[in-house]
Amino acid sequence: MNQALKTFLDTSHIEYETEVALSQKTWIKTGGTCGCWIIPHNVTQLTELCRWLYQEKQKFEVVGQTSNIFFHSTCNPAIVVCTTRVNDYTVLAGSASNTATVTCGCGVNVMRLSKDLLEKGYAGVCGLTSLPGTVASAVVGNAGCFKCSITALLLSLDCLLPDGTVKTYSREELRLSQRSSAFKRGELEGVILTVRLHLEKAADVEDEKRKAERSTQWRKRNQEGPAKNLGSTFAVLKMRKNLRNITAFCIAHIGSKLRIGSYRRLLKQGLLRLYGYHGSLNAYVSDKNVNTFVWRDEQAERMFPIYKEMMNKIYNHATLEIEEKT
Repeated sequence: MNQALKTFLDTSHIEYETEVALSQKTWIKTGGTCGCWIIPHNVTQLTELCRWLYQEKQKFEVVGQTSNIFFHSTCNPAIVVCTTRVNDYTVLAGSASNTATVTCGCGVNVMRLSKDLLEKGYAGVCGLTSLPGTVASAVVGNAGCFKCSITALLLSLDCLLPDGTVKTYSREELRLSQRSSAFKRGELEGVILTVRLHLEKAADVEDEKRKAERSTQWRKRNQEGPAKNLGSTFAVLKMRKNLRNITAFCIAHIGSKLRIGSYRRLLKQGLLRLYGYHGSLNAYVSDKNVNTFVWRDEQAERMFPIYKEMMNKIYNHATLEIEEKT
């Protein structure tokens, strides 16, 4: 950590830690050592910090909960800015009596926000009550589930550009695609500061709550819990039409009908065996979803490239949804 940065942080009263083991900070407990882990507590601190870093031409990473990032052990970033404390939001009544505008700091937790808004009687968030991550990361990755997404509610966002100015982007300017945006593709640069959402009151609040509960129960049955995984590894998966895939599909379908096991577990076992990866990858691929890799132990980092290799044999043009930091 250089003296200029230390002086700036101390003078600005911005919290930070030095020589931090990323394995103590990241979602799946991986990564090397971070020279300076910085924790701004509000949008003003975040703006001043990142503007200074841009002006001083300091290379830095911005992260939220890291629930979608795999830091390799070889990743030793000099500066990481963590936004999870930039987590205030306000709800203002809209022009119509049943609408509202929500202004969120970039680090607002999607699960907390969704649960709060659902309790206040708003629609469009019932499928997000168990989605990890921050609102900014949800926008960047165009994340969503159960027909709900932050980007579907998005009015605009404020972004600090590398030249130090703040620009407001509309939803249309983000050029959203499946699990992607202009930010994720590198077509837009900058640090997202605030996110504004448009909400409408639910016609039937109790029905929205029932939908939220059903989505939570579905996740428990069909997806891994939050520990040791980053959710769906790939965003776009189209299975190749070949004999091995058809065989695995048929075995899983017949086996589930005969109650030999769950369809998803049987499909995983069939694919791993038919492609010759059962011995090496069985422990690291979720029984609930072949698209979920589990960082079970210290060997997981070595197994992840093998997993990607297998998935590219099974699927056409498998596109990573998670972000890798090397």
